Amino acid sequence: MIPKIIHYVWIGDAPKNELLLRCIESWKKHLPDYEIKEWGNSQIDGIDIPYVRQALEHRKWAFASDYMRLYALHRYGGFYFDSDLEVTADIEPFREHDFVAGFEEYQGNRYPMSAFIGAVPNNAIIGDLLAEYASLSLVDRNGNLDLTANTKRMTLYYARRFGLKKPYKTDEPTALDSCSFIYPVHYFCTPAPHKKNFTIHHFNGSWLDGYARRNVLNMSGYTLCVFKDRKKANRSLPLTYNESLAMMLPLGFDLRLALLRKGTSRQPFKVC
Repeated sequence: MIPKIIHYVWIGDAPKNELLLRCIESWKKHLPDYEIKEWGNSQIDGIDIPYVRQALEHRKWAFASDYMRLYALHRYGGFYFDSDLEVTADIEPFREHDFVAGFEEYQGNRYPMSAFIGAVPNNAIIGDLLAEYASLSLVDRNGNLDLTANTKRMTLYYARRFGLKKPYKTDEPTALDSCSFIYPVHYFCTPAPHKKNFTIHHFNGSWLDGYARRNVLNMSGYTLCVFKDRKKANRSLPLTYNESLAMMLPLGFDLRLALLRKGTSRQPFKVC
């Protein structure tokens, strides 16, 4: 059985935002008997591998957390939650697995998610993923940062180890082995009408290389966001699978204030 432990990572010097605090309240509401373990600056300082040290030096907190979530799950077992993951129902049915995750959709692409992962201590899948980071470097020989998302690394691992390839199942769990499962999008990422949902991934997206996104306010049916175009390339806004643009206001050359409507899928809006 997967232990009743929730792990989340909050490193760096930023105060906890409103979205994280609301998500934590949802964890406590639906999972009141779970231990919540925060992995912060003091815990990650004790991790001595090049990838993590480089992530901290370059203030790439999300990439440091990629390793930290696997470390926590491998050592203690439990469930890892991203700081923008809202719980909507008891996840007790999934504790019987040795490993559990879900698929998510972002900008029309579906892949295994890293925002929700559950595992027993010393799980082999988590161990394999963790071991890969021992030989990784965030900085190449030319000083460029390798900002490969952990979801891509996991997707490649699942394909190599279990033969998991597209098209992924949309209405039933995918079995990696007899005790390890990846569930459809509506279970742990994006709710769908008349289908079971247990968590919602709000895609705060602080790791995105093209745009930095900050959710300012969540309202019924809408999210108010600020997008910063890091490359000033006038690119499309990175909307999630179930978002559409209701209104946008330029705040300068590289900033956009956007009101996003939830529950309607459409292609990302081209910035004017």
